[in-house]
Amino acid sequence: MANRFGASSLHQRDPRSALFENYNAGASSRNASSSPAPRGYGYNAGGGVGGYSGGGGYGEREDSVQGFRSATPNSRGQYSDAVLNELESQNNDQVEGIMGKVRQLKSMTIAIGDEIRESSALAEKMNDNFEGARVRIRGTMNRMLIMSQKTGSAKRKERKVSRADSGQKGRKEGRGKERVQ
Repeated sequence: MANRFGASSLHQRDPRSALFENYNAGASSRNASSSPAPRGYGYNAGGGVGGYSGGGGYGEREDSVQGFRSATPNSRGQYSDAVLNELESQNNDQVEGIMGKVRQLKSMTIAIGDEIRESSALAEKMNDNFEGARVRIRGTMNRMLIMSQKTGSAKRKERKVSRADSGQKGRKEGRGKERVQ
């Protein structure tokens, strides 16, 4: 079943997710020519039942089987209860691991959502502040324009008045001089 996907590692990012890989840890060191015919789940080269050595199969576990027992069905295509229990416990472990990762993702997603809401509120507040500053600056510029217009018109009036005054004085003075002569 491990060869089903080839050598690609995209579907198995975590080595713990390889369910059927390395079940026969001792079988990899043996020759294919020296290995006996498969006898079903839990039967190794040393014999025994359920991966255990001994006459009745109830002894210590064989040293050649370090990792997992092989998951092969018997001649009728059935798995033993031990195989099913082992696979179920491995499945439960995998589900717990995945659930832990889902919880972490959920908490990270919630934290990201909180950050987005906070930054959106901050951006909205900054936008409001910029709008207020724009209105204030616009009012200030309008008042400055009005003041400059008033000042400019006052200066123009002063110039007109001063020109008119200086022209009238000059005329009066000139008229007076003419009369004197």
